[in-house]
This record gives sequence, C-alpha cells and structure tokens, in this order.
Amino acid sequence: MTTEYGKILRKIRIDCGEVLGDMAENLEISSSYLSSIETGVRNVPQNFTDLISERYGLQKSIVKKLRKAEVSNIKEVKLPFNDKISNMKKETAVIFARTFNNIDDNDMEKIRAILVKREDND
Repeated sequence: MTTEYGKILRKIRIDCGEVLGDMAENLEISSSYLSSIETGVRNVPQNFTDLISERYGLQKSIVKKLRKAEVSNIKEVKLPFNDKISNMKKETAVIFARTFNNIDDNDMEKIRAILVKREDND
C-alpha cells in the first residue's frame, strides 16, 4: 500500500521521467530501500525530504506537502543530542517527551504555532 509520501515521491519521479532505479541512484540508495519508503514499509529517513528537495530542485510547496505527508507514517522520533546542543534544549526535549500525552490540544496548538513559524523562517 502506497503512503501519501510515497504518492508524492512517485509523482516527482514520474514527472522527472525516472524509473525507481534512476531515482534511487540519484539519491544514492538502493531501489528496494526507495520502494520500501514509497510503500510505507520503512519510515522516511531523517533529512530525506531535504535530500530529495536538493537533488530535484523542488518548489517550496512540494517540500511542504512532503513534510506534511512524512508525519502520517512516523511511529517514533529520535533527537540527535551531541556536544553542541545546550542543556536547556536537551532538558526541554526530555520534558516535552515525558509530558507529551498530557498536553491538551489548546496548548499543543500554541507550541505547534511557534515551531511552524520557526520552520517557515528556515
């Protein structure tokens, strides 16, 4: 079963006149891995949408659609903590994760609005 992300990805591929193997080669991954992303067998890898956008020169509107579709398959989110991330950011991420299920929709919308505004500015 193809996911929404997979449908968009497939449309990009077809619009560029590429078969699965061509796109996989361009993205430097195997055809089977790309197929498993399209069908939702595998989650969309971190920074994959950025890679596709860069390699295919996608319009912002298409990138937004991909990012939105990415969310539908996610079962888990991992955050890369390294030495450059401040303790404040680490603590905030941990508190958010711990309290995630207890945050009501009203507060979640406020948090989301802040984050979407930041993402739009990047």
